[in-house]
Amino acid sequence: MKISELKKGQKVTIRCKHKTLLVDMEAHVAGVRSEVVLLELIRHDGQIVDFSSPHVQIITIYEDGLDMPKAWTNCRIQRRTVDGKQYHALAAPKTSVKVNRRKVARIVLNKPGKLKISNVPDAIDIMIHDLCVNGIGFECPLKIEEQDIRHLYIQFLDEDREDEEGIKVEARGVWKKEIPGGGFFYGCRLVNAEENLGYYIAQKMRTDS
Repeated sequence: MKISELKKGQKVTIRCKHKTLLVDMEAHVAGVRSEVVLLELIRHDGQIVDFSSPHVQIITIYEDGLDMPKAWTNCRIQRRTVDGKQYHALAAPKTSVKVNRRKVARIVLNKPGKLKISNVPDAIDIMIHDLCVNGIGFECPLKIEEQDIRHLYIQFLDEDREDEEGIKVEARGVWKKEIPGGGFFYGCRLVNAEENLGYYIAQKMRTDS
């Protein structure tokens, strides 16, 4: 997929990497002009972002919730004025590649958990399949509506742990797959987690190895 195939109104994630620093920012497509995607001005902490540094690596990620995310690497973003309005102009030298955004080590859990959706009063019983420091995969008996997929609150207990403190994460759905016989499998990116998550995963990897 060429980056110029993005459509007005779609959302993308702009990932900026510099050494060990990584920042994700959401951007909205305003239109396309001559293979360049015009984005509504991107702000971070209330300020318009300057992408001009040659030391920052820019990756653009598009998720439609139906397939694995598509990513464009080595992107360039510049300020541009079109018809009297300012935009961030996004260009990518190559077509996209499908990416598994969880390239870090993951643990297989197969443990029951609870899913809370913002506008649903009761928690939903789910089965958590796997977990890593930036992603989680789980089975759910219900189809999660599009407006809720970006804010999923998940928690579970691990009876193998010495303490009874639960693991709690906030996730954003990236893709889903219908399971034959009923239910859905969701692959999610973690957007927030408590401090004990990294310790739990490291401890789990040691005990399982």
